[in-house]
Amino acid sequence: MHYRAGKSFSKKGLAIVFAATLSLVNEAKADMFTLHLQQDLQQGTIDETRSFESIIDLFDHYENGSLDSIINGYDDQQAAFGQIDFRGIPMTLEFDNNAVLTFNVPDADINNMTFDGGSQEASFELLKDWLKNNKDGLMKKILKAGVEKTPYDMVAGNPNSLMATMTDTSFQRAGGGVLGNFVSYISPNASEHSFDFDGDTKKAKVYSLPLAKTFKFGESGYALLFDMPLTYVDMEGSASYAAQLGLGLKIPVINNDSVKWNLIPAGRVGAIGSEDMLSGGVLYSGTVTSDLQIPVGNFTYGLTNMAGYIRDYSLKVDDYEVEYDLQNNVFKNGVSVRWDFANKWALNGSYAYTFYTGSELFIDDYHDTGLALIRKFDKGSFFSGMALVGNYAFGSNDYQAYRLGISLLF
Repeated sequence: MHYRAGKSFSKKGLAIVFAATLSLVNEAKADMFTLHLQQDLQQGTIDETRSFESIIDLFDHYENGSLDSIINGYDDQQAAFGQIDFRGIPMTLEFDNNAVLTFNVPDADINNMTFDGGSQEASFELLKDWLKNNKDGLMKKILKAGVEKTPYDMVAGNPNSLMATMTDTSFQRAGGGVLGNFVSYISPNASEHSFDFDGDTKKAKVYSLPLAKTFKFGESGYALLFDMPLTYVDMEGSASYAAQLGLGLKIPVINNDSVKWNLIPAGRVGAIGSEDMLSGGVLYSGTVTSDLQIPVGNFTYGLTNMAGYIRDYSLKVDDYEVEYDLQNNVFKNGVSVRWDFANKWALNGSYAYTFYTGSELFIDDYHDTGLALIRKFDKGSFFSGMALVGNYAFGSNDYQAYRLGISLLF
């Protein structure tokens, strides 16, 4: 496809093309974002690579509008070839001697898009306009490629993404976690996630503050479940901030001393954003969970099964439309055993398996295990108990995660 214009625009240069393209997607850590530029000039050949810790850092390097601020000696009257390795998604931008710009993102099925404005600056403006208007579904293709082919996207695609944390929180609140069933809590925790990607190990550090409150309707067994987890993610040096809001209704099917079986329909919305990445996303989900608890002596055996649907919400950010077009079904099934081994002390272990269908994800299934040591407090105490919680998760692409936390129970 070819785009042409007959007038010039203000001078920005090839660097702006890179920046505008990158600002639409996501990450920007040094080993995830590199710019390689080649240009043959009479005085010699330019063949240089530059790395940046964030897109803001890139902006600071070309604030005077000249590519010379990034690559010394660049000539915007000569042909040039640029290659971006952006979070594992390769992109190329090439100017020929007539200032025609060719843009390629093979992983997103974007091939040989050309823009002819008569100058490099004008050709760039045509590309920028194309990006802003999301013509030919470019944004959607690039975002979906990042979710499908890399572990870096913070919205979806990996177990430390917003999609996964929304899934896990819904499951936890419905009784499928290590804390037992239907408690209110403040539960600060930290985790480290690692992935194998292109032969290297990539890591993300996640710090969360889940806040949850249960409103019981007398002794009927019905309850309203509310939660609002807050999360900070450090992905190879770039920061993201996320928040969720969840609401569920506990409906007792069987409620006696021998068996407790509850159904929990729930809805949830989550958002994540990053200044480093100049990106973000919003997801919303609906789930239905069956939670069965069977006490036998000092033990309580649990079986929790959850099914749900999750998708993204289209956003408009500085004239750019951010849309992943994600539509996924999620299933999470788990078992748990709680042992009340001494007065006011209990040990709770759990295992769960999560898998997604629908839009392609870099990791679409994973396992997680948990262990909690729980101490109950006397009646009249401000807190009803405290728990030390540990989790280990694993999946394909050598995915592993470790999480530690402390939970104050109400």
